Amino acid sequence: MVEIQKANMMQIAEHCGVSLKTVSRVLNHPEQVSPKTRDAVRKSMEQCGFQVNLLAKGLKQNRTNIIIVFLDKHNGDYMNLWRSEMLKYLFRYSSGIGLKIIVSPSDSHGFLEDETDGFYLLSSGIADGAILLEHMAEDQRIEYLKRTGTPYVVLGQPEEQDIPAVSLDNFDVGLKGGGYLKEKGFKKICYLTNDANFYSTKLRVGGFLKAVPEGRVVYGVKDAKTAYERTRELLQEGAADSIFTNGDNRFLGIYRAAAEFGYRIPQDLGVLSADDLAVNEEAYPSLSSLGQDFEGLAENCITLLQSLLQKRQCHEALIREQIFLPSTIKERESTRITGTAGTE
Repeated sequence: MVEIQKANMMQIAEHCGVSLKTVSRVLNHPEQVSPKTRDAVRKSMEQCGFQVNLLAKGLKQNRTNIIIVFLDKHNGDYMNLWRSEMLKYLFRYSSGIGLKIIVSPSDSHGFLEDETDGFYLLSSGIADGAILLEHMAEDQRIEYLKRTGTPYVVLGQPEEQDIPAVSLDNFDVGLKGGGYLKEKGFKKICYLTNDANFYSTKLRVGGFLKAVPEGRVVYGVKDAKTAYERTRELLQEGAADSIFTNGDNRFLGIYRAAAEFGYRIPQDLGVLSADDLAVNEEAYPSLSSLGQDFEGLAENCITLLQSLLQKRQCHEALIREQIFLPSTIKERESTRITGTAGTE
């Protein structure tokens, strides 16, 4: 049980017009309470200034209901648009089932166990488990989590089969993106993507080339600046009438290069993003993309982690499940053309 004095819990119950048992369920098993009642009880607790002693709760239940979400430093840039969007859905889903999330910086190639990061919270028993936001090759954080028996889930697609993971099906992303542009009638389809050593990149490129065997792949495009530079080179050569790229803000570089060459989007150059972010709708022309179910990714990720935590608590063998979700095309102005595309 949560460490709150009975009188205080009774006050909450009286304030909301519910039973003491209902208040207890909201605190300990919120998934068993209707959203309307759950919200009313939590609102009452907030108004009255009641606080839950999570550490005391952890001592009794062997759980604190706190999980760490680790962000890799990613060349010194911890946050991007995709991570921000993903965190929003992780926060939303976890809050709905009574979990607390702490976001921690980390380094996949040399993390430090000190009191300033999430590894200290895990080793101290303050947090139950971890989510790694994106899969990184040769990730030392995963080795630590395996060694310590800490339940964790990777939000990304690993090459290893023994890593619990939730991700988009990256081969499907490349296949659908390339196939869509080909069906639209584009002839010179180029894919601007990350470094070749990422497993997700290999999968996406494999799917893309299966759909467009004659397509051109350009590696090392990690931001808007490199997207701008590579697009200028392609347009200078006359080598592209459409560009498929990863998300975040890379499309800004493509749009800028197209404007400098006098290319109209989509009449002269179609543009498709692999990530469906809010900014895509606000861009001009609005940006077509591979839609991804952020809500589904968050729900599956936390549900899988909850299952692993439960199995550890019951001393059961951990099953390293991997869940891969499909994506869908969301057509907007950047590829919405009439007539034949890509004609010379």
